[in-house]
Amino acid sequence: MKSVTFGDLAQQLIDVWISRGEIEDPLSLHHVIRERLATNMVLAVVDFPVGGRAACRVDVVRDYSIPTSYGEVPENLKTRLPMLPRGHLHPSIEKALATRRPSLVTETALHGDLQTNFEMLTLPRQVEKHRADWCLVFGVIHYLLKSAPLRKDLDDIDLAILQLLREGLQMRQIGLRVGLSPRTVEHRVERLKGLANARTLHDLVARSL
Repeated sequence: MKSVTFGDLAQQLIDVWISRGEIEDPLSLHHVIRERLATNMVLAVVDFPVGGRAACRVDVVRDYSIPTSYGEVPENLKTRLPMLPRGHLHPSIEKALATRRPSLVTETALHGDLQTNFEMLTLPRQVEKHRADWCLVFGVIHYLLKSAPLRKDLDDIDLAILQLLREGLQMRQIGLRVGLSPRTVEHRVERLKGLANARTLHDLVARSL
């Protein structure tokens, strides 16, 4: 059976948002997709009770649930999409609230040393009501990576090795391209792993992106 994509579900949400007009309760909007979400998708409602936007609350309907060795990720992801560090709303949410129109964004963001690539749809309440305002946030996390900025003074050989590793080449193939023995390439890769605090070759490639 063909899996349902983020684009499919986002379009379905937009169609419902348009066809039903003013929606009082976001539950009646997100129920059409919430049982069909993949494990890399996030669905949340941002409520704005009395007190305005500064007092907003994020209610997570479905959270990102792909297994990861990054222990801090599950808790952080509960507000990673709708909220920025220090409690600020994501600009696309601000845009949706200001225009009362859907807002769609694709972004790669850094949160500390964690790099997140995601798409996010924001659907605001169509008519602003200060005492019961809300917006629906639906997103998909394409990948999570630990990012470790490498030193800026890497030489041309190191830069070439990193690029060729990203392309999937083996040590022998890399050695032929850069004019070094496979053993010398291995030594350089081990040094790069140390600089990036990477545990494995795959970890080095991920952290170098």
